[in-house]
Amino acid sequence: VAQFSLLLFIALGTVPFVGDALSFTLGPGLVGVGLVIVYKAAVDLGTNLSPWPTPADPNTGRGSLVDTGVYSLMRHPMYSGLIFGMAGLSIATDSVVRLLLTVALYLVLDAKSDYEEAKLIGTYGDDYRAYMDKVQDKIIPFSLLSAVNLNDGEGKKEE
Repeated sequence: VAQFSLLLFIALGTVPFVGDALSFTLGPGLVGVGLVIVYKAAVDLGTNLSPWPTPADPNTGRGSLVDTGVYSLMRHPMYSGLIFGMAGLSIATDSVVRLLLTVALYLVLDAKSDYEEAKLIGTYGDDYRAYMDKVQDKIIPFSLLSAVNLNDGEGKKEE
């Protein structure tokens, strides 16, 4: 029965009723999570916020290494928020093309973050290297996601 059902669902391209529920709840939920992460990252950056992929010069009194708030969970939370938001939009609109473009966006942002991190190491040196050691997740907070135990439904952290 399971095999036949899965083959049927694959052939149809949908699981009746489940797709609509996922599109209706998970999609907007991920968009909301993405917006919150981007907003929190911008607030945490404060005067360090810039559209340019190079850090502000700390000698000007404007630039400083931010490693608190959402930056204590991932090193590039703005990019994380964009990925969550675009993945949510892809799911909400049932668009495989948007989902593939979101994967492409992730790859671009991952490469851009490598460039930025080289600049950050050039500006902050060992302080940024220590931050990289402390905060392992660059864009997607895998350690945060894996720390939540979904098996018992209570959301406890694994030990």
